[in-house]
Amino acid sequence: MGLSIRPVGLMHSHKIDPVRLNNEAAETFESLLLSEESKGWQGLVVIPMFFGPSLAVTDWLPKKLDAWQKEEAKRSFVILPCLYQHGDTRIAQALVSNTLKSITKSGMNQPFVALVDHGTPLRAVNQIREEIGSQLEELLNAEISGFSTCSMERREGEKYDFNDPLLAPLLDELSKKGEKEVVLAQLFLSPGRHAGKGGDLEEICSSFQGRLTRTELLGTHPAIIEILEDRILSFSKELL
Repeated sequence: MGLSIRPVGLMHSHKIDPVRLNNEAAETFESLLLSEESKGWQGLVVIPMFFGPSLAVTDWLPKKLDAWQKEEAKRSFVILPCLYQHGDTRIAQALVSNTLKSITKSGMNQPFVALVDHGTPLRAVNQIREEIGSQLEELLNAEISGFSTCSMERREGEKYDFNDPLLAPLLDELSKKGEKEVVLAQLFLSPGRHAGKGGDLEEICSSFQGRLTRTELLGTHPAIIEILEDRILSFSKELL
C-alpha cells in the first residue's frame, strides 16, 4: 500500500522467548507507545486484527492511546473497525474455501461442519460468530450433512450460556448420533496455545471417535488481507 505498516501484538507477545523469534523480542502495543520512536509521532492509525469488538479493542486500547495522546498537545489517533462488519460475507467465504479444501484433501463426503471460536464474555462478539456461522452454513449448503457453531471454552454462569454449545460436548453428541466425519472450521487468525500444534483444540478433538479434520487458520488468507486494505482505503477517503 506504500505505507509503513507496523505489526504489533496487543498484550501478550512479550511473553514469547526471543530465542523462538530469531532473537528479536516481540513487540507489544504498550512497549511501542513507550518507545523513543513513538515520541516523534503526531498521528497513529490502528487497524485491529480482531474479528469483533473485544474489550481489549474497545476499552484497553483506547485508554493506552489516550495516555499517549495526552503526552503531546498535537497528537491524534484513530482506531479503525474490526475485521467483521455486518453483511460482509468475505470471512465466511474464506471459511468456505478452507472447509472445502479440507473436505477434498481428507476425502470426506458431506461431513458435519462445526465453526469454532474461542468463546467470549461479550454478546456482541458472540453475535459476530453467529452471523458468520449463518453465512457459512448457507454457502456450504449441499456440501455438508449438518452444521453448528460452538466455543472452545466459556465462563461459568447462566449469563454466558450464549457461548454454548462447547466443542467437547458437541463432539461427544455427534459421536453418539453416529456422525463419522467432522470438519472443524476454525474462526482463529493465528496458531498459539489454542489453535497451534499441541494446543487446546488439538487436545479436545483427539477424543472424537470418527474422522476429524481442522481447516487452515485465517490470518494469512487473502480475504483478511483484502479487508485490512479496505480499512485503510476507507480511512484515506474520509481524509480527502
